[in-house]
Amino acid sequence: MNLSTKKKKKKKIIEIGDHVKETVSSKGKKRCGEVLMILDDNPGDPTMECVEIHPDELVPLEKGSDGMRSFRTKRSKLKLYTPRKQLFAKKTFEKGDVVRHKRGATIRYGRIVCFVHPDGLYSTSHEEGYNGKDLLECVEINKKPGLLQIIGPDGEPKRFQAQGKDCKIIKVITVDSKGEDTTMHKLDIPEDEDEL
Repeated sequence: MNLSTKKKKKKKIIEIGDHVKETVSSKGKKRCGEVLMILDDNPGDPTMECVEIHPDELVPLEKGSDGMRSFRTKRSKLKLYTPRKQLFAKKTFEKGDVVRHKRGATIRYGRIVCFVHPDGLYSTSHEEGYNGKDLLECVEINKKPGLLQIIGPDGEPKRFQAQGKDCKIIKVITVDSKGEDTTMHKLDIPEDEDEL
């Protein structure tokens, strides 16, 4: 087999502002940092100057009254870093999200406008984020580009309430084919889900 036909994994180049982690331990631990400067000492493997950051919170670590801790290391000894909690963070429902609601064979799309407690009590989801129990109140929208609200016979936008388990957040594409902002927003619907 020709090795040149194998797909090469493109390695992202580390740039100023990136969060990084050492691949080789220094004094027993692998430090995390934010790249502040790339020195011109070696074009193939330059030295990176980093401010040391907390591995979870990504905030600079202080060194007593001397300011922030910093360190220098070669680019070859660093890798891009994302905290575990960000890596595995589950996206929860928020006001303004567009969702796909499926009950049986019926699929509809809507934009979340508020959260409703199933027993009519005050919902804590407004202040604390979606609690997993509240109903999602949505204004129904057309899935075609433009995402226009669907108007009912009374002339008002159609609304529906749905349980979170029956809904999935759908990404909204806000740019055109050239990558420029557009008002004709579209839904990023996987082909296998586009049943209507």
